[in-house]
Amino acid sequence: MNLAWAKEWLGNFTAAGIEKVLSMYAEDVQFEDVTFAHRCNGIAELRKFFAGLTAPGAGEHVFTVTAYTGNETGGAVEWTWTAKHAGDFLGIPAKGKETTVKGVSVLTFKNGKIASQHDYWDANSVIQQLKQ
Repeated sequence: MNLAWAKEWLGNFTAAGIEKVLSMYAEDVQFEDVTFAHRCNGIAELRKFFAGLTAPGAGEHVFTVTAYTGNETGGAVEWTWTAKHAGDFLGIPAKGKETTVKGVSVLTFKNGKIASQHDYWDANSVIQQLKQ
């Protein structure tokens, strides 16, 4: 795994590319969005969670990879998430607003696929942007 791999992974995080993204995960993947305190056990739960970001009416979400460090057993991907919101976010009116936040995904790999993922990002900076 390397920077080019990370850019392909998050570069496909769109409604049209979500199946490509999901094919990069192990069937028994363990996923955690630490900020949301949300966990997914297995690819079916992860597909459902990702659908919330890629479904029609979910707004536009772009992840841009800024760095990668790691090897074939694990690594960390630094990214920037830009969201054009279609509705409320974190209980705050957000429709029509755009936010940008930095984050990191800590990954482990098994047989060339993502076995675990732990995402960290700063919800407070998103809240502050929405309140402006």
